[in-house]
Amino acid sequence: MRLPSLNALRAFEAAARHQSFARAAAELHVTEGAVSRHVKLLEEELGLPLFIRRPRQVELTEHGRKLLPTLTRAFKSIAQGFADVAAEAPKLRLLSQPSFSIRWLIPRLDRFRASHPGITVNITTGLYEWPEAIGGGYDLVFGCGPDCPEGFEAMFVVPATMTPVCSPRLLKGRSIGAPGDLAGFNLLHTTPDRRDWKIWLEEFSVGDVDAMSGETFPVLDMAIQAAVMGQGVAMGELTLLGHEMASGELVCPLPDMALRRASEDYYVYGPAVRWNKPRVQAFRKWLEATAKD
Repeated sequence: MRLPSLNALRAFEAAARHQSFARAAAELHVTEGAVSRHVKLLEEELGLPLFIRRPRQVELTEHGRKLLPTLTRAFKSIAQGFADVAAEAPKLRLLSQPSFSIRWLIPRLDRFRASHPGITVNITTGLYEWPEAIGGGYDLVFGCGPDCPEGFEAMFVVPATMTPVCSPRLLKGRSIGAPGDLAGFNLLHTTPDRRDWKIWLEEFSVGDVDAMSGETFPVLDMAIQAAVMGQGVAMGELTLLGHEMASGELVCPLPDMALRRASEDYYVYGPAVRWNKPRVQAFRKWLEATAKD
């Protein structure tokens, strides 16, 4: 006997399980009319009624009750079989801070996928603590600084270099020729504790600019967007501003005053037991080559 339409079988199974064409339609993301048509086609092919249709509800016939458990088991078996095979595909689980993911990692990931089509990359973002990173089952974790817990390996990725950045529009009719000129501008802080500007001003012994003045933002992206819109001068992390710098949306008014902070350099860490797994090793080699571009 020729197998009936898979869509018709799915429509019947969902409608029978819910005892409702409307709820089946919602589950399958189709219209109620589509469910009704599929069921009708199945009934015509069988030559038997599967539902008793009442004004506001449907009820299974004896034939429908007999068919339902067989189809439910079949669809569960198909789903499990697909999940079992999918689980065999190499997956790489990454944990990263949001700004690094959005601004550096994700824009480059297409290159990895193109060269390693058999590896699926899953990224989780968040402001994590080490216990979460250790217990989360991640293959690789991105963070700042060379230190990592016992049982983990670390690899340098890109440097952390900070310097003031602003929109060129902000400098029309005004200039920032020396650090002291910043006193006349609104400072945009990329951290709520304002430590970004404080560190930079102290490093270059700038005493006539108030590090605590200006506006604070909870995340880097908000401060950078404010800078792009000409609302002030942000302390930019050059590694994460490639797009804005290349497009001219942001400029460095004091290009010779960039501060490299080795303790904040970007690293990738991973459990030693997985460090040389083929999928992890492939990603690390790609990461190392990409960071040099």
